[in-house]
Formats: sequence, structure tokens, C-alpha cells
Amino acid sequence: MSYYNNDNSNNYYPPPPQQHYGNSGNGGGYYQPPPPQQQQQQLDFGAFDGDFKGAKQYNRTPKFRDLWAALLFLAHFALFVVMAVLFVNALPSSAFKYSGQLKHTKEFYSWPTMIMWLCVLLSSIVFSVLYLLFMQMFAGQMLVISFWFSVVVMIGTGAYYLAAKIWFAGALMVIFGIFYALMWFSWRHRIPFSKLVLQTVCRITRQFPSTMVISLVFLLLQTAYSALWSLAFAGSFKYMEKYQSCSLHTDRNGRQYQSCSNTLEILAWVYMVFSFYWTSSVILNVLHTTISGTFATYYFFEGAPGGYPTKHVTLSSLKRSTTNSFGSICFGSLIVAVIQTVRSILRAIRGQGNDNIVVQLIACCVDCILGCIEGMVRFFNKYAYVEVAIYGKPFTQAAKDTWTLVKDRGVDALINDCLIGNVLQMGSFLCAAVVALIAWLYITITKPEYNSTGSYTAPIILSAFIIAMSMFMVLLKCIDSGAATTFVCLAEDPEALQRNNPELYRMVRETYPHVVRGVRDNNNSSAY
Repeated sequence: MSYYNNDNSNNYYPPPPQQHYGNSGNGGGYYQPPPPQQQQQQLDFGAFDGDFKGAKQYNRTPKFRDLWAALLFLAHFALFVVMAVLFVNALPSSAFKYSGQLKHTKEFYSWPTMIMWLCVLLSSIVFSVLYLLFMQMFAGQMLVISFWFSVVVMIGTGAYYLAAKIWFAGALMVIFGIFYALMWFSWRHRIPFSKLVLQTVCRITRQFPSTMVISLVFLLLQTAYSALWSLAFAGSFKYMEKYQSCSLHTDRNGRQYQSCSNTLEILAWVYMVFSFYWTSSVILNVLHTTISGTFATYYFFEGAPGGYPTKHVTLSSLKRSTTNSFGSICFGSLIVAVIQTVRSILRAIRGQGNDNIVVQLIACCVDCILGCIEGMVRFFNKYAYVEVAIYGKPFTQAAKDTWTLVKDRGVDALINDCLIGNVLQMGSFLCAAVVALIAWLYITITKPEYNSTGSYTAPIILSAFIIAMSMFMVLLKCIDSGAATTFVCLAEDPEALQRNNPELYRMVRETYPHVVRGVRDNNNSSAY
């Protein structure tokens, strides 16, 4: 979100006032801003019926934040492009030639295989768009359906494990499914609030259809990158063969055997995996920050006498996400990418069939711990990027302020009670299941010779499932980001919600009175 005037003065419109945190002597509340001589140059945006308590301190010209992370990402991506060109050129020419037939293909790297993956990509896009439209029309009903869908999936998975004689996992899934169903009686009170939040987010996306358009554009961008990465990774096997070194060894029985190693190949794979995680995360978070800027603009400026601070809200937010805040986005994405890469290495170690039970146990424990850390970092980053979108802060400052803001205002209770994530998870699972079925039908009908033994069936279905799920979450990011931005903006200034959405404000005030009461108490003890 970029707050610029449209005239030639290039004035910078400040976002709404932000509370300041510190030790004020009253238990860690808010303190008054520094004296005027210590403040940065600011513009008086005025007050809108009491919604804004003063002007936000902000530079007229936004600064580039975390520039080192942006430069590091661009350097890393340039190296990936060089490697991708080399690896793709190593693929056999048959992978890019149309043979005139789709059935009984001998080579995996062939045109019919490319058509299969094209079907996977297109079907993922179509299903995601249809689900988004369905959510727009039946926002409330989707919450109830998604809850019971989760119950059915857990119990159904448990039944499958029991039928396959995987007793422990099956019993565990069935028990979890039953307990989850019983929680309906304690969770059903959350549905009215979640329904209203989802309807609000969907209404804003209809008012700003550019949020859905930009999501589709980033989906295509992610698809193109994933296709390039997949081709490069496949070609790396052939290109790196020349760096393999083999040597003869003699065992204790006097028999000779050959041992081969390829250190450069392993390093190339690790780098490729790290690059995929980091680039995919940056693409997704640029989209998230862009949409968050659009929703924040609506939240703070809808109904204000001065109107919106920019004519093209989403484009202005995109510009800021890809310039001034790009380094902050790269910084936060780098943290997640490092964790994901380490987890991938640990999973590879576990998958090698190492008989050393100590190594397997250590790898499993470390992977579990890193999985928990990754989940917390992802959750934390999602709300920190909203602060980045609104105020253009550095990543570390945004993360710190977001945590303090949400915990101090009690908005974490609203986040926990919101069930929108269930609807998105159900949609991603359905999309992945449908697309995986399409991939299975394709290889079943075409009967490629390279899959005569069925060895390629499971990897293809699993790959189609993962690709479809990730593509769905990219396109539906407009819903997830909109809900996250609503909560952060509510923590910043709940009275603005009273102006642009009185119904939601009334429900928050009645259901979560500590949120509004805490804000008013802090505002009464603070001066701007």
C-alpha cells in the first residue's frame, strides 16, 4: 500500500496513527511519542469523526528496508538461473518434441508427459477459481461444511489405516476424528463471528477485484517458476553425471566392489531445494503483502472524507511490496527457507534406510522440533508482513511490534476463534485430490511404457497432489491475507471498523469486549 498524492508535489500520505509500546510505569502500556524535535517530518492527515487520533510519524519518502536481504536474494536467483539453463539443456531433445502420439510413450522426458503436467496445472487453476467463486456465494455454509469435512477425512483416513493393518496410526486418527467431532459443541459459537469475517473479506475482494486478479497473476508466476525448477531438477541428474567419481574397493572376503560418489551433485540438489523454498516463499509473501496493503487501505480510509490516498490501491501496494519492502519480505522468507531445507535434508537421511537406529531417532526428533518452529515462524510472519505492508517497517521491527500489538490488545483470541483456515484447508485438500485423480486417469488411459511396472504412478500422483495444493493456496491468498490484515488493523484502530463495518464491530464489542475496552483505555491514557 503506497500513500502518495497524485499531484506533482509527491507528498506522502501517512497511514493511520500507530500506538507506541514501552514501559510507561503502568504495567507496560503505551507511552506518548517523543518530543516534536525528535520526531520525523510528518503530515497532518486530520481526524475522521474520532477514528484517527493523530498523524502517523513517517518519512515523506519511504525507505528501502533490509536491502541486504533483497540483494542476497537477487544474487541467489541469478545463480539459480545459470544452473537452470545448464540443467535444462542437458535434457534429451525428445522432451520438447511432439511425437504425434500420446499413448505408449517410452521416455518419461517426452511431450506426452509435458501435456500431463499441463493438465495438472490447468485443472488446479480451474478448480481454485471455482472454489473461490463458490466461497463468495456461500461464505457461511462453507464454514459448517469444512468442519465436518475435516471430521470425515480424519475418521476415513483412520479406517483406511486400520484396513491396511496399520493399527496404531489408524486408531490414533479415529480417536482424533471422534474428539474433533465432539468439539463441535464448544466451537459452534465461533461460526457466527467467522462467518461475518469471511463475508467481510469476500465483500472487500468483490469491491477490489484486482486482489483476485493479482492472485491469479502470481499463481501463473508461481506455476512458471515451478515448471522451470522441475525441468532444471530433472536435468540435473544428467548434467551432473560427469562429476561422478568411482573407485574399486575390496571387502573382507576379498571381493571387489565399486563405490561411486558425487559431492557436487549433492550440493547442487541442496542448493536447488533451498532456492525453490526461498523463491516460492518470496513470491507468496509479496502477494500476501500486496493484498494486505489493499485491505489496510480499505480498513482505514473507507468512508473517510478524503477518500483513498491513491487511485490504484492494489497496484500501489504491489509497487511498494516489490521495491521498498522487498528486502523485508526476502528476510522473513529466508528464515523459513533455511528451516525447510534442513528438514528436507533430515528427511533424505531418514529415507536412505540407514540401519543406525540412533541416527534415525535423532533425525526424527530434530525434524519434529524444526517442524514446530517452522509452523510458529510461518504464523508469526503472516501478521508481521501486514505491519510491513502498512508502515513499511524493517522485518525485525515489524515482527516485534506485531507480537506486542496482538498480545497487548487481546486480538489473539479473535485469531484463534476464526475458522476461515478450515475452509481454505478443505479447499486445498479437495483441489489436490481432484487434480491427483486427473493425473492418475491420464497415465491410466495413455499407458506409457515407462510406467509398465507402475513404478511412476505413486510419484506422479503425489507430485500432482502437492502442486495442486500449493497452487490453490496461492490463488486463495486474497482470503487468507484479508482475514489476517483485518485482525492486525483491528488491533491498530478498532474504531475505524465501527465506521466501515458496524455489524462486525458490534459483534467484536459484544463477543470480545476486552479488545475494544483495552484499546479505549490505552487511548485515554495516551496523547498524540
